[in-house]
Amino acid sequence: MPRVVAVLRRFEATTAVWVFVAFVLFVLILNPLYHLVLESFQLTRGQGVEWTLRNYIKAFTEPLYRGPVLWTFIVSAAVGPLSLMVGAAVAWCVGRTDMPLPGFIRTSVLLSFVTPPFLGAIAWIFLAGPREGWLNIIYRGITGAAGHEYLFNIFTMPGVVFTMALFTFPQVFIVVLAALNNIPSDVEDAASIAGGNSLSTMVNITLPLVLPALMAGLLLAVLEAMTLLGIPAVLAIPARQHLMTTQIRAIMDEGIDAVGLAAAYSFPILVAAALLVWMQRAALGRRGYATVGGKGGHRRPQKLGVWRYPVFAMCMVPVTCAIVLPYFALIATSFMKNLGHGLTWSNMTLENYRSIFQSRAIASSMVNTLLLATMAATGATLLASVIAYISQRQLVHGHRHLGLLATLPLGIPGIVLGVGLFAAYTKAPFVLYGTLWILFLAYVTKFLPLAYQASNAALMSIHPELEESGRILGANRLTVFKDVTVPLFKVGLLASWLLVFMPSLRELSTSALIWTIDTKVISVVILNLYDEARLADIAALGVILMIVTLAVVVCVFRMMGRDFMRA
Repeated sequence: MPRVVAVLRRFEATTAVWVFVAFVLFVLILNPLYHLVLESFQLTRGQGVEWTLRNYIKAFTEPLYRGPVLWTFIVSAAVGPLSLMVGAAVAWCVGRTDMPLPGFIRTSVLLSFVTPPFLGAIAWIFLAGPREGWLNIIYRGITGAAGHEYLFNIFTMPGVVFTMALFTFPQVFIVVLAALNNIPSDVEDAASIAGGNSLSTMVNITLPLVLPALMAGLLLAVLEAMTLLGIPAVLAIPARQHLMTTQIRAIMDEGIDAVGLAAAYSFPILVAAALLVWMQRAALGRRGYATVGGKGGHRRPQKLGVWRYPVFAMCMVPVTCAIVLPYFALIATSFMKNLGHGLTWSNMTLENYRSIFQSRAIASSMVNTLLLATMAATGATLLASVIAYISQRQLVHGHRHLGLLATLPLGIPGIVLGVGLFAAYTKAPFVLYGTLWILFLAYVTKFLPLAYQASNAALMSIHPELEESGRILGANRLTVFKDVTVPLFKVGLLASWLLVFMPSLRELSTSALIWTIDTKVISVVILNLYDEARLADIAALGVILMIVTLAVVVCVFRMMGRDFMRA
């Protein structure tokens, strides 16, 4: 009895809060995975359920389902190296040379990173559609070719690979540029003094130092290509070929009886994604190469001489394909009466925007999108900040596993998460399907790793002694966290919020499986409009979505200034 009393005296009421948050994290992530596994072994028979392996047998023996598996790995294997070559080359030019306007190239690449891939794919239909694509119209005008001839056809598997690479190479760029910025020029200068030229220095010194980042960027690009839904839905299906993501969506469209088949069919993507995430972390965690230095961290750009402007022009090629041409195509198309009549004054109209703003369904989806993005960003930031605090301050048993659990959704593709959420929340006791809450859980779960990593990095800069001073004055842990810790890393919290808000505005892969008439979001509306061939309306809605996204980014930046960039 005295021992129990002693334990109760040491127990803080706030400990219950930490345990509750850990429990919420556990349920949020593992519950969909549990039901995903469960459903994959079940087959509905009348009012009962049969345990069986038939879902797996059907998913991987029938030709209808084998083809998308093969094509998914072919496309991913092609997109990965292509994204690596482009992203690494542009990162090296920006971070290691004296080419003109490196800041412009960096900003443009980051802008393509936040552009919804499915919007980019639709923009390329306007540009490279075989009949009315502007590039083909220009080609026929110059060469006098017949109306049925074309130079580009985006509705092909090479077109899918090209478009995917445009929106995956920025991930490689970000990872490789960060690695290059951590390498001081002293080691490269030493190689030059020893007689090495620029090429030998890059191959023998710089390349080995950034090799882990190159591997990580390659794996990220392969993972993104494997799990994308928007681009295959827009381009691959017209090319009469499904990838695994579009095939899962097609299976789910068959009704609730097909959930088991979709769950079984999702497992190769889940396993491959988990393996790629593990390999990516292993690559970034390598310690085979390291630089040692103090004040020698200054980076001096390599002189390109007469090659400065050709290198800049080379870097502008992917930027033009990912940003300049698609944005121009979307904006111009949004003002057109008829897509086939070109950019003439008589073909200009505001009717596309008027129809967008007058549509109750689109207005409702816009409200749903903004509401969900705000709720998800707030919920994920709150949960991530508390989990980071618990993990770093070692407040509960098993705290080391909480950080791992918070980053686990990185290995869960959105389309797979959608199947798991559908399986988990369409039956008692938690029937959330048909409400915004299931989408809220989806967004929080999917983007929690982004919020956690930003919060964790910001929290690492706060020394625990600052909190202990509050504890000495009699405040409990929860009070110290609220009044001391949160104000000190508010910039990190805002960065976490924005990192969840922006992708939530354009999330498609999970939303496409769990939306209903009353819970449509903008990304799903755009996909539905595409199925109805309302391309001008899509362009107008896409422009509005991009304006909202950019407006939020600008507002946050103006609020926090340089502190936000440091976060």
